[in-house]
Amino acid sequence: MGGKDAAIVAGGVSFKGGWDTCYRVNLWSRIASRVLWKVHDFAYGNEDDLYKAAKALDWPSYFGVERTLRVNVTAQKSPLRSFEFATLRVKDAVCDRFRDTLGRRPDVERAAPDVRVHAFLEKERGTLYLDTSGEPLFKRGWRAGQAEAPLRENLAAGIVMITGWRPDEPLLDPMCGGGTLLAEAAAMARGRAPGARRDFGFPSLKSFDASVWEGVKREKPAEPADPVL
Repeated sequence: MGGKDAAIVAGGVSFKGGWDTCYRVNLWSRIASRVLWKVHDFAYGNEDDLYKAAKALDWPSYFGVERTLRVNVTAQKSPLRSFEFATLRVKDAVCDRFRDTLGRRPDVERAAPDVRVHAFLEKERGTLYLDTSGEPLFKRGWRAGQAEAPLRENLAAGIVMITGWRPDEPLLDPMCGGGTLLAEAAAMARGRAPGARRDFGFPSLKSFDASVWEGVKREKPAEPADPVL
């Protein structure tokens, strides 16, 4: 899809690319959960370090103050005891930077924010990301109802891929509940973009280029027989 220097990192996979790559991966990736834009990494030892690192960024250059905001913090081997307090410190830093620059703070919205800031904390270093996906990418936008034990769509797509199934072969799901495995396989066979019926987070960012996005949407889809999407 245009990504370069792909590498396994804690909690995911990193890659480099332009905005066309970002939009393309959001639109076409069947197995990703989110596409995060790395904007800062830093050393830290406590919550005050988080605040200073987050406030040092020029957040108003990334999104407008009229956009609603949510901050999420995840961690691996972090020495911090309260991730709720860490989340609060990052949120305060972002809002305080807006207040100092523009005299206004963005509103916080937990359920359906325009912009999501993610902080990932390891033992001694932290990373700040802007979420270009918005809602998790497994939410394809086609599901009208939910089965008793729903299977996430990106997990279902991954399961289909590792079976070695090809679109020119019959596919049987003997445990069919909500039909997620079959729906994902059908989308692969038809060459349908998994994100074709949903919205994303990147239009809320100032870096959004509508012409590039329209160009990505007009690209010829991959061959239906290619399951690597």
